[in-house]
Amino acid sequence: MYINFISRLRSNWRPSKSHLSRVDFLHFYSTMSSETKPTFYKRPCWFYNLSGYYSYQTIRNWQLQLRQERMEPSGENLPDVLLMLEHQPVYTLGTAANEEFIKFDVKHPPCELYRIERGGEITFHGPGQLIFYPILNLRFHKKDLRWYLRRLEQVVIETLKTYGLEAYRVEGLTGVWLDEKKIAAIGIAASKWVTMHGVALNVTNE
Repeated sequence: MYINFISRLRSNWRPSKSHLSRVDFLHFYSTMSSETKPTFYKRPCWFYNLSGYYSYQTIRNWQLQLRQERMEPSGENLPDVLLMLEHQPVYTLGTAANEEFIKFDVKHPPCELYRIERGGEITFHGPGQLIFYPILNLRFHKKDLRWYLRRLEQVVIETLKTYGLEAYRVEGLTGVWLDEKKIAAIGIAASKWVTMHGVALNVTNE
């Protein structure tokens, strides 16, 4: 995938571990696959690298708007989008989440709590965790959600490898592990082959 740094690019990286991870993730994301048709590499992508900490609902609403625009016939040729950011503390419950296994009272959560449309179970987001939200029209890449999940995992694995960290997959599960602990959670949603949600990579959070 060719990342086209057009005028919509916001570049304000911070000199920290988070900065380095953002740069490396973008590099591997931009070369995510060699398995698809040649037009894959020419598809532009608007890249937003956001500093500060963002409320979950604000970013979710933005994703929904970006996805809806690309689902419309008039928006089919809009560029893909990649959002990189950190959230304010929040728990999200995916479609597979079972409240019986949550370790706090969902009526009185320790921070904001949302049940959302992505796959997966409960995930915590907060400062020190990098979030990557690709809004992709998979009709221009590959119409296969399993393929897409595996490619996102591979992007994380290749990014961590640049730091000498040998991350890996676990058979039958989605995400990326390091030293027997899950370092990246991955959950997506798609409608008419346009994706939202994405990757949560633990960098400096406790």
